[in-house]
Amino acid sequence: MKTRSVKTISKQESYNISKDILINFKNSDFNFKVPKQLIPNQPIIDKNKTRLMVLNRRNMTIQHKSINDFNSYFVTGDTIVLNNTKMYQSILYGKKEKNGSDIQVYLLREINQNEKSWEVLVQPARKIRIGNRLFFLDENNEKLIAVVHDNTISKGRIIKFHCDLPNKIFKKKIKNLGKIQSGLYTCFKKPFIDCSNMQTIYAKKEGSTSPHFPGLHISKYILKKLEFYGIHISYVTLHIGPDTYEKIIVEDIQKHKMKEEYFKITHQACNFINSSIKSQKKVCAIGTSTLRALESSVSPYKTLIPNNKWTNKFIYPYYKFQIANSLLTNFHTPKSTLMPLLAAFAGYDFLKYAYDIAIKKKYQFYKFGDAMLII
Repeated sequence: MKTRSVKTISKQESYNISKDILINFKNSDFNFKVPKQLIPNQPIIDKNKTRLMVLNRRNMTIQHKSINDFNSYFVTGDTIVLNNTKMYQSILYGKKEKNGSDIQVYLLREINQNEKSWEVLVQPARKIRIGNRLFFLDENNEKLIAVVHDNTISKGRIIKFHCDLPNKIFKKKIKNLGKIQSGLYTCFKKPFIDCSNMQTIYAKKEGSTSPHFPGLHISKYILKKLEFYGIHISYVTLHIGPDTYEKIIVEDIQKHKMKEEYFKITHQACNFINSSIKSQKKVCAIGTSTLRALESSVSPYKTLIPNNKWTNKFIYPYYKFQIANSLLTNFHTPKSTLMPLLAAFAGYDFLKYAYDIAIKKKYQFYKFGDAMLII
């Protein structure tokens, strides 16, 4: 990433920045290189080994801590907001009935439960057309048939499964057939067979096609410490789709369009969060998905309101955040949709400096890497 408006960087890793100048950021402004040895390909099993970089926006300093120090940055009356989405195994491997060629179907969302119709992405997309019949073999070598019914404006397909099973049993069948894939976020392409270590400990509402990676840092130990000190724990739901972790392909980031993702915010969550806002306490979003859900449901009075809808909110500089004033996240990929969001939250130059320090001090990057707290 290019450096902008930097004045001085002291040896104590405090950072002074000139007042933001309104700049039309380009996708290339969020490009950088991460050494391969800093990209782990499996989750950190021992959470105590997760490092935490803390960015303080008020005094422009950086601290190097452990994830178990997370709670020390919050006090009674603050609210921690968690995304309780649960990942389902969304990739089906099958064949075209006409010629037996291999196909991959990525389930995005259910369109009609009674018709068993789904919005999907397909590979190879150019060879899968309306009217094509697809089939998938279960553990008993029995076929599950689907027919391509329509195209979508986002280059996906609408498919309808031909299955007379009750919906509950059908969903179980789909779950048994499905796989998850780490290639959603990095270059690793091996399917994961066991996704038990890819769910957060508070995952409850099934619907995400990808893991909620920042939430994997939150252990039972951390939650108990937060509750002990009177820090509110609040839950919202945003089902994470594949577009969250994709790279932006247009140079003008304002032209990037996010795919819609379903989110739900309850009255109870609003009560906790609005209480903290009113008392000028911290509201910390765990993960950018949580942050986008919150910012998609703001009242004219800059408070959080209950909601149950879809959002395609894409955040980039110089967005003014209304709800969350702190954020726990990971170290993300170059040119991904998450980098402009983090630049809007932390400030472009401060974020660029923090990433340079992270590489220098060998923090682990991407989905299975270390954590960053921005306060």
